[in-house]
Amino acid sequence: MSTTNEAAMDKVVVITGASAGIGAELAKQLGARGAKVVLAARRKPELDAVAKAIGDGALAVVTDVTKRGDMEHLAKAAIERFGRIDVWINNAGRGISRSVADLADDDLDAMWRDNMKSVVYGIQAVLPYFKSRNAPTER
Repeated sequence: MSTTNEAAMDKVVVITGASAGIGAELAKQLGARGAKVVLAARRKPELDAVAKAIGDGALAVVTDVTKRGDMEHLAKAAIERFGRIDVWINNAGRGISRSVADLADDDLDAMWRDNMKSVVYGIQAVLPYFKSRNAPTER
């Protein structure tokens, strides 16, 4: 008897920040359940290792999420390989591992800039596609 978590997933899922941590683990879990996963991150060797662990249902796309053109390319690559996108997960982010007492304005500016660009560019890259499919979107 299978549970909902074990059931095969007929979904194409794009995940940014998929070369390590939560993004990599999420991609492996979804891939194990049958989802097609499109992995995005800057670090090619790590990204390729995650894709290899998943198998044929994975596509690795080297992507800098702070570059609009890279995010647009990511969406196009997903559609070209798998024919559609069902889910887009903006997981990539930048953190700072130093004490708050040691943070400078430049640290905070870089973190805010990178984290905001990654989310906004991801939404902008996939939203036209979702709208063309009449997929539900948040307002």
